[in-house]
Amino acid sequence: MSKISLKNLTKKYGSVTAVNGINLDVIEGEFLTLLGPSGCGKTTTLRMIAGLEEPTSGELYSDKKVLFSKEKGVYVPPEMRNLGFMFQSYALWPHMNVTRNITLGLESKKIPSSEIKNRVNDVLNKVQLNGYEDRYPSELSGGQQQRVALARMVAAKSDIFLMDEPLSNLDAMLRIDMRSELKHLHNELGATTVYVTHDQVEALTLSDRIVVMNNGKIQQCDTPEAIYKKPQNLFIAKFVGSPPINLMKGIIVKEDNSLFFKNEAIKLELKGVTAPETENSEIIAAVRAEDIAVSPSSSEKQSEAFNVYSVLPAGSETIITLQRGDTELAVKLSGFSSTKMNDSISIKIRPEKISFFNPKTEELIL
Repeated sequence: MSKISLKNLTKKYGSVTAVNGINLDVIEGEFLTLLGPSGCGKTTTLRMIAGLEEPTSGELYSDKKVLFSKEKGVYVPPEMRNLGFMFQSYALWPHMNVTRNITLGLESKKIPSSEIKNRVNDVLNKVQLNGYEDRYPSELSGGQQQRVALARMVAAKSDIFLMDEPLSNLDAMLRIDMRSELKHLHNELGATTVYVTHDQVEALTLSDRIVVMNNGKIQQCDTPEAIYKKPQNLFIAKFVGSPPINLMKGIIVKEDNSLFFKNEAIKLELKGVTAPETENSEIIAAVRAEDIAVSPSSSEKQSEAFNVYSVLPAGSETIITLQRGDTELAVKLSGFSSTKMNDSISIKIRPEKISFFNPKTEELIL
C-alpha cells in the first residue's frame, strides 16, 4: 500500500490549462474517485500520477519518494513507479490468450516462472475466470475482457491501482456486476486506488472519498455522503444526484419572529434550522427529490399544491415532475404511484434538508 500526494500540480497544453494547481493527498489503502464532466482534468491528473503525462509544474510524491518535481529536476518514468494502470479500452493483446496477457508484464520483470504460475492461478480465481486461461480476447465478452485487464493489474502486485473509466464500455447490467466485483476486490486487497469516472453512480457506490473536479480545479473532496448531502457549490449540487437537485430562487423573510423561505410558489417556515443571515436578499434553496413528501391534503400545515407535469415510473421508484408558476420540482416516490399527469397534489418539504446557496458566488451558505 502507498500514499500519493499532489502538490500544486499543474498541466498546460500551450495556452490551455488542463489541471490548475491542485493539491490532494490520497490516503493509503483508500478508494478515491476523480469525478467530473468531460474536459475537467480528471484523466490528465490520473495520467500525471501514472507518469504518462509530465506535469508543467508542481510536485508528485508516492509516500516520501519524489515522483516528479520541476524545481528539483526529478521525473521518475512510469515503469519505475510500481503502479498498476487499467485503461478504458482494456489494452489486451488480441493475439495472446488470457494467460499470456496476464504474464507478459510479469516475465519482463524477471519473476520466476513458478511464482508467475501461482499469481495467475490466484488472480483468475479472484476475478472468477478459472477455465478461461486459453481463450483469446475475441472469444470473451466485454465483462470478461474487463476481468482479464483487472487480473493483469492485480497480478503485478503494484502499490497503487489507477483506473481510467474501466466500466464505460460495458452495458448497464454488467456495470452493476463489475462495481460489485471491484468493491469486493478492493476490500480484499486493500490497495490504494485512484479511479476516474464521469458516472456519479460509480463514484457514489465505489468510493471512500470523491474528488469532484471542474475546469481543472478541485471543487470538493469528501465522502460520498457529504458530496451528496452537503455540496459546497451549485456545480456539485447540480452534477451529483439523479434526478438533478431541485433549485428554487427566493428570499428569506421574517414574520412573527419566524423565518420563512418564500417565492411565488412556496412559503416554507424554516423551523428548527439555522437560516442564513440574508433577510430580504435573493437566495437559492436546494432540496433533493427524495426529501419532498407528497401530502394528502393541501390544507395540511406547511403543504403546497402543485400541478403534475409528468409521471415517470421506473419499477422501484417513480419520478414526478411538478409545476407551479415558474417553479418546477422533481419528487421521488418509492415504487409505483397512482398519480396521473395534470393531477393536483400537495407536497411538504423538510426544511432541515434544504441547502442554501449564494446566487452570485454559487457557494454554499448553509
